[in-house]
Amino acid sequence: MNHIGTTLLGMINTTSYHTTNYQIAMWALSNLERIDHLTEPEMARACNVSKSSINRFCKELGYDTFRQFQLDVLRFQRQYATKYYLPASEISNPDGTLLENYAASVARNALKLAEHVDDAVLAQIAADLDEYEHVIVMGGQQSGDIACMLQHNLFGTGRVITAYTYGKEQREILSRLDSDTLLIVFSLFGNIFHRVMDNIGPFERPEHCKICWITSQAVLPPTIPIDTIIDCGLGWDLSAGNLAMELVANAIVMHYWHRHHPETAGYPAPLTR
Repeated sequence: MNHIGTTLLGMINTTSYHTTNYQIAMWALSNLERIDHLTEPEMARACNVSKSSINRFCKELGYDTFRQFQLDVLRFQRQYATKYYLPASEISNPDGTLLENYAASVARNALKLAEHVDDAVLAQIAADLDEYEHVIVMGGQQSGDIACMLQHNLFGTGRVITAYTYGKEQREILSRLDSDTLLIVFSLFGNIFHRVMDNIGPFERPEHCKICWITSQAVLPPTIPIDTIIDCGLGWDLSAGNLAMELVANAIVMHYWHRHHPETAGYPAPLTR
C-alpha cells in the first residue's frame, strides 16, 4: 500500500466521526480505485459535501491541490498477493493448522532477527535516551502502534518521550525540529521520509540532533541525513514486519532498564502490552 491509504486511515483514527473530514476520508478509503476518474465537484457530490470541503480536506492531508491528492491515489496498490498468506516455504507442517504454521514462522523470524540487528546499536540508543533532553518517536499507520508502545514502555521505566503518528503533526515537527533532540523513526516499508518530507522541502538537521531509523524494508534511500539505520531484514509480511520492529523496540527498553537497574542484569524489564 502506498502512503495515501496510510494517511487516510490516520485521519479517521484521529478525527471525530461527526466531522466532514471523517466523512470524506471514509468515502475515499472505500473508493480509492475510482477517485482518479472523478473531478473535484464530482467527489464533493459523492461525499455529499461542498467543493470547498474537499479542498480543505486535501490541504489537511498535506496536498496543495486536489490534483496532487489524485496523483497519490493513482499510485495506490493493495497487497493481497504478498502479505496475507504463508508461502509454501514457510509451512513447516503441512498437516498443521494455519495458526501452528504461522506461529512457527514467527518464531523462526524472531531468531533470525539477531543475525540482522547489532545488539550494541540498540544499547547505544538506550544510552542516547539519557544523553538527549528531547526524545521524539514517530511511525505511520502500522508502525505508529510500535512508536506508541515504545513510548508507553519507556514511561514505565521512568523516561518520558513524545510520540507522533499522524502525518500532519510529523511534518510540523520535522519542519521545526529542535536541537538536542533524539528522533527515533519506525517505518515498516521504509518510505516514511518520502511520505512526510515531500511536503516540507529540504530538511536541515539542527545541531546536536540524532536520527535513528528502524525499518523492515530499507529499500528507498532516505531523503534526510540518518545517523543510525536498523534494518530488521525480515521483509514485511504478517510473520515478520511489525513484529520484528516490536522486538527491536522492546530490546531498547530492556537495555534502558538495565542501564538504570544493573542489579537486574539477566532478567527482563517489565514490558506491557
